[in-house]
Amino acid sequence: MFVDSFHPTVDGSVVAMESVSKGLEDRGHEVIVVAPDTPNRPSYGRAVHYLPALEFRNYPGYRVVISPSDMLEFLRKEKADIIHCHGIASMAVLSLTAARVLKTPHVLTFHTMANEAVRHYSPIPVRDDLIIELVWVYLRNMLKRPEVVIAPSTPVKTELEENGVVMKACDIVPTGVDCERFTPEKYDKRFMDRFGLSGKRVLLHVGRLSIEKRLDIVLESMASLASTEPDLRLLVAGTGPAIDAYKEKARSLGISDRVVFAGFLPDEDLPTAYASSEALVIPSTFETQGLVVLEALASGTPVVGMRCRAIPEFVHEGKNGCLFDADTCADAIMRCLVRGDSMMMSAVSSAREYSIEACTARLEKAYEHAADILSRSG
Repeated sequence: MFVDSFHPTVDGSVVAMESVSKGLEDRGHEVIVVAPDTPNRPSYGRAVHYLPALEFRNYPGYRVVISPSDMLEFLRKEKADIIHCHGIASMAVLSLTAARVLKTPHVLTFHTMANEAVRHYSPIPVRDDLIIELVWVYLRNMLKRPEVVIAPSTPVKTELEENGVVMKACDIVPTGVDCERFTPEKYDKRFMDRFGLSGKRVLLHVGRLSIEKRLDIVLESMASLASTEPDLRLLVAGTGPAIDAYKEKARSLGISDRVVFAGFLPDEDLPTAYASSEALVIPSTFETQGLVVLEALASGTPVVGMRCRAIPEFVHEGKNGCLFDADTCADAIMRCLVRGDSMMMSAVSSAREYSIEACTARLEKAYEHAADILSRSG
């Protein structure tokens, strides 16, 4: 597994890589991670090979590999059967190079809508329309090369194809959710006490706090609901480069007392946070899947999600959650609060078809597909 981002930074692609790795290991496979080096190497449960890297200043916590170092020597020693990249930046280029040299099938999971992120994090000042087109030029060139590109959802595959991306093969394989870890049984009525939210109706937001995640939409909705829903609170789990901007936004809206920025929640607390909340709110237009959606649903917690990209593939209006547009978030929150209890069972059942076991079986088929394509290419 090649990864563009890695611990101590935790984002959606890191969580997805770990879910995929767990599923493969449970089925008897061995997983080794190749990651950008960091001054704070974490204690980690599987082998990691680090490559020299520098921090990307425009996106704190993200590191860019500057040298392949002993990458090829390491991979030859490990005799990898598949090279699977979770990212489209420096590690995509390196993993593809390694795959070609070693004649190993190459699979790339498309986690990030880089055409949207680049406008926020470009290292040089360039007009949005120009730099977005440059990103698409890069994506068209990069994604034609792996044996298989994995799209986590159908809308992502469609969007790539509509923008002129031609791939050897594109298989749809969502990242699976651990339905034993995320379950309604993790509900704990005392959990919210630690955040001063005892007796309140709590909405939950989980994720890295960056500009493109659009938490401002939820904050504005909380402000508009303040007079009619005095017991409603928002618990924000996660951190990131935009945390100070979002805290200032809450202050400017006069809702600092209605929003708790909890920071990064330990892994053992996250299932309880989902199960003990009224609903998960996800306002991002950026999601290629949104694993947090499936984690919430598996926990019996309905989802209030932006009607954009992958989210409507997993959230079905009135059944396991409610959908909204940029200006209708508050209405969707209220619909979900009114019907939340009746949606619990549907939420759980809708998540089960995306269990780690089911999605890992689909991933194994994608690996077989990649190997077949490489063998037929000579």
